[in-house]
Amino acid sequence: MRFPTKNYLLIILAVFYVNSCAHLTMGQNEADVQEIIKRTNENFYLDERIWYQAIEGEVVGDQLILTGEAFFQRPIRGLERRLKRAGFELEIVDNISYLPHEFPDNKAYAIILDASVMGRYKPVDIKQEGTEMLFGEPVRLIRETGNYYQVQSTTGYLGYIPKSSVRRVDLAEWNTYHIGKQAVFGKNIVLENGQSIKMGTRLPLVDAGTVLMADGSRLLLDEEHYRVVDPAANPLRQSILASGKQYQGLPYVWGGRSSEGVDCSGFVMQSFLLNDLYLPRDTDEMANMGRIIGLPGWTDALLPGDLLFFTGYRRLVTHVAIYMGEGQVIHSLGEGVQIESLNPEDPEYSQRLVETFIFAKRIFE
Repeated sequence: MRFPTKNYLLIILAVFYVNSCAHLTMGQNEADVQEIIKRTNENFYLDERIWYQAIEGEVVGDQLILTGEAFFQRPIRGLERRLKRAGFELEIVDNISYLPHEFPDNKAYAIILDASVMGRYKPVDIKQEGTEMLFGEPVRLIRETGNYYQVQSTTGYLGYIPKSSVRRVDLAEWNTYHIGKQAVFGKNIVLENGQSIKMGTRLPLVDAGTVLMADGSRLLLDEEHYRVVDPAANPLRQSILASGKQYQGLPYVWGGRSSEGVDCSGFVMQSFLLNDLYLPRDTDEMANMGRIIGLPGWTDALLPGDLLFFTGYRRLVTHVAIYMGEGQVIHSLGEGVQIESLNPEDPEYSQRLVETFIFAKRIFE
């Protein structure tokens, strides 16, 4: 059967029109996908001084190839959800570089060797100041760039410092700078060898009158130069737990902070408030307080009363709990205030908590 020439022209025009529309739609879809990725970058991390991500994506056929950098994989799952809700059925190819990078000999941690060193947002010796780090401060290595390391300080701030300013250590040695009694220096001193120790420096107290120095050596030092802090002996820790247990069994109520019900941050806020410690109202604000005392794979230094923070699909910090000891936490979630555990051998074990735990903070000593 033969088609008239007119019909051929109509078919050609129709194919051209469909292809043109498909191309236009593809272009629009690409722009929509990029906008979703952009919002994911902007919304997930609330403070780029501490955490950040820079994810990029390219649509190739029915795949979305992701590149760039991020600290956690959780937002990628959130990105998948956003794309599906927007009507995109794309296979995610995750080629993202996750931070921190791996370091040789498992020495991914470090101790500050200088009396003080400025962490900068860029690996250069000009301005861009972030935060200063003091002698003996334990920091986490994030990446290596030329003569610099990017590190994360105990406050959480990221900064580039010269490699010569730190001594790289493994996790076991890093632990010794967090656990036990601490010597806190209330004034500047100069040692006999000319070395300066600045006011505010904290060093582990390994024995009566003996401090652990940043280079790993031990120094007998008169206690008139520092005060001794023993976080494990602070009775406030058990008082906070006792206050928290009073809320056990109450329902989860969004925005709640009364005996009628509490949300996660309301529960933590009230448990501390009953002990005359005032915390911000929201979880993300609490997360910027104190010093980092726990990370995924490192919870050895945690003490009762420390705060654990957890992530979600939309934002970095979405949940907070109070550490009770031996892997257990008390928090308000789902059915209400309850005790769960990060320990797989505990009957109250919660795999979800383990998978979403991102860091812990010590609010008081």
